[in-house]
Order: sequence, then C-alpha cells, then structure tokens
Amino acid sequence: MLLCAAAGVSALVGWTVGVGRWPTYADVFDAAAPGVVNVRIGEPPRRVGTGFALSASVVVTARHLVVDAQSPIIVLNQEGRSFEATVVGTDARSDLALLEVSDGALMPLPLGSSESLRVGDTLVAIGNPYGLGHSLSAGVLAQRGRRPDPAEPQAPRVDFLQLSMGLSPGNSGGPVLDESGLVVGVLAGTHAQGAAIAFAVPVEALQRSLPRLRAGANVSRAWLGVRVDESGGDTKVTAVVPSSPADRAGLRVGDRLQRLADVWLDEPGSLQHALDRLEGGARAELVFVRDGQVESKTVPLADWADQPVVAAGITLSPEPGAGGRVVAIRPRSRAEMADVRVGDLVLAVDGVPVRAPADVKHALTGGQWTELDLHREGRAITARLEPQPQSP
Repeated sequence: MLLCAAAGVSALVGWTVGVGRWPTYADVFDAAAPGVVNVRIGEPPRRVGTGFALSASVVVTARHLVVDAQSPIIVLNQEGRSFEATVVGTDARSDLALLEVSDGALMPLPLGSSESLRVGDTLVAIGNPYGLGHSLSAGVLAQRGRRPDPAEPQAPRVDFLQLSMGLSPGNSGGPVLDESGLVVGVLAGTHAQGAAIAFAVPVEALQRSLPRLRAGANVSRAWLGVRVDESGGDTKVTAVVPSSPADRAGLRVGDRLQRLADVWLDEPGSLQHALDRLEGGARAELVFVRDGQVESKTVPLADWADQPVVAAGITLSPEPGAGGRVVAIRPRSRAEMADVRVGDLVLAVDGVPVRAPADVKHALTGGQWTELDLHREGRAITARLEPQPQSP
C-alpha cells in the first residue's frame, strides 16, 4: 500500500512538472530586482525598509521610513554597494517620499497601472523584510478602494490596494508588480494581526505626487479642526476641537460653512475635498453663515499630521510611521475598557493603516465596534473598542 501511494505521488509530481503546471515568478524577479533597493535609517539600523528606482539616482520609498531621519539614509542595492541619500520631497497624503543619491547608477523600474487590475489578479512584491535583503512575495489583489472610513467616499485618503500576500516589516516602500513586471503599487504596511493582509498605495497616487515631490515639496494635508453634519445640503458645524485653527478663528457649533478657499461646501465630502487640496500652513478664506448673517474669515490652517487628538478616550501624539502614540487614557472610556495603554503605538484601525492622529480620530468618529492594531513593547496587540453608549 505504501509503495503504491509513493508511486502515485511520484507519478503526479512528474506529470505536473512535465506539463509546466508549477507557477514561477522568476523572470519578473530577475528583471525587477536590480531596480529595488534596501533603505536603512541610522547606524546600527533603527529602521529598515525598501525602495525602488525611478531613475539612475532617484528612489521612491515610504514617507514614514524617512520623515524624521536625522542620520544619513543609506540605500543598498542588490550588489551590496551603499550610497548616502537625501530626502528630496515627501507627501503625507500618500505616505510617499523621493530620495536622491549622488552616484547611484540605479536601474529604474517602469510604472504601470492599477486601474485595470481585477480582484484575484496575481501580483508580486519585492522587499527587505527585517533587513534580510531582497525577498519575493506572491499573492493576489484581494480588494481595492480600502479607506479608513468607507462611508465617506470623498474622504482624502489613498484608496489602498489590499493584497493577500505574506509580508513582514521592512517591506514598506517596495514595489508591487504585475505579471509584466510593471510597478502597480507601493507597499504601505501590513495588518498587524493578519497572516497575509497587506496594503499598497496605487501607482496612480505616486504619479499624481511626482511633480511636487521632484520639485522638493513636503506635501501635507490641511487641518481645520471641526466636525460637521453634511446632510441637508449644507455643512453645519457640530463640534470644534479646542485650540484648533477653527477654534482660534472663532467658529462655533451651529455655524453653517459655505466656502473654503475656492470650494463650495454644498455636498457630502466637500469640506474634506477642500482640505485635501490645501496644505498645512496655508491661509484660506472661510465663508460661513451665523445667525442669518454671512461672515468671512481668513484661517491659517494647520498640518493634519502634526496635531495631537483625542478620540474614544485616547490622547494621541504624532509618531512617524504610525497613527500616533498613546500619551493619555480617559478613565472609564472605551479605550480604558479595551485595555489600551499609555505608550501604545496605533498602527491600523479595522485593518486599514493610519499615518497620523487625525486619521485615527476620523476612523473612530462613528462610535461603532472598532479594532485597533497596536504595537506594545515589541509585540503586536489588538484592542477591540465597544460601541459608544447611546444617550437616553
């Protein structure tokens, strides 16, 4: 019986190999690997990641890897050579950054398109997991259009590509490739509790950011500091964040916002759309109605990524590469009940990566069941927040 079974397996394997049924991604890897680089921050490395070449001297990587880099950024290519690099530009809205090396002789990778991809299409990624060097991962496009708050289609967030792919820390900034070896996405992060769940920024977001990045811009998203009700054809202020630009400008609950800069605030998502077009530090005219009178103020907007926020009883301060670090917990809050602790890093909300405290606050606005992916003392932790109690 054993011999027959062994013979059967042998015959099956022989048949599979004979007709070429084993999939291989070797050609894509061989063609793309010379254009992929490893990114190190600090000596010894305190952070590692990945990037890929757009030209002989310009590299794309993840912003959260390099945004606070004080020491030279070392880019290692496949042959082991290393180069000091400088940050050319960053985009906080898409978590992308451009690096430049003076004598790279790097091989640029061609950009493709993610728009024609279908759920189920095979994709591969090349990264630098845990600093081990070039590694290939293969999987499929699991879904597209992942946002922190799917109920708000106009929210200024990257529509992440969700990948069913085994990835580890160190892959961020690496390329996602289609079967032709074209870059269709840039790896942004993984689900802290998912065995094969990762997220990538679509290549179209990179292409939109490139002109500003090449010009040396550090693109951020503007922050006003209000919560609004956008039902009924207008934008009514329901809450004002203390010490926010809105608070300093004298906005009040009940004010009806009409226009910010050149965007009319007359449909759901229009305020977020207006803020997405402006950068932190910009001054914008805000037109609103109070007690039947039209008023106008020039508001200096803040940078969304630099603002501490309070959400679900958690006070978060900005932290590179995360949604924020927990610096305080309100007693008897949802967060305390879920055992969120001071010092925790918030990495994702309901599986979607967050890059600033404002992202976390936005995602927790609804008060529903929510899972926070946290990093605590070197361990991945999931905290489950119960729904916000309803007022009687």
